[in-house]
Amino acid sequence: GQSLGYGFVNYVEAGDADKAISTLNGLKLQTKTIKVSYARPSSASIRDANLYVSGLPKAMGQQEMEQIFSQYGRIITSRILVDQVTG
Repeated sequence: GQSLGYGFVNYVEAGDADKAISTLNGLKLQTKTIKVSYARPSSASIRDANLYVSGLPKAMGQQEMEQIFSQYGRIITSRILVDQVTG
């Protein structure tokens, strides 16, 4: 399966999300420049800690993304969205 080039990271602490945004937004990964910003809140409890990440390299896997973002705090959940047909 191939990534659609975007995913989500949800931190325990809102401050960790701020650190990840300020450090990783605009980072060049392989041939891509990623964009990291707050995601639209799905609930009040994760409003300030849920990040939307776009521009991920298509070959990037879940573990690699978590490795990059875990440097900024404890992650509750993360996922890379993939094509529903190819998985």
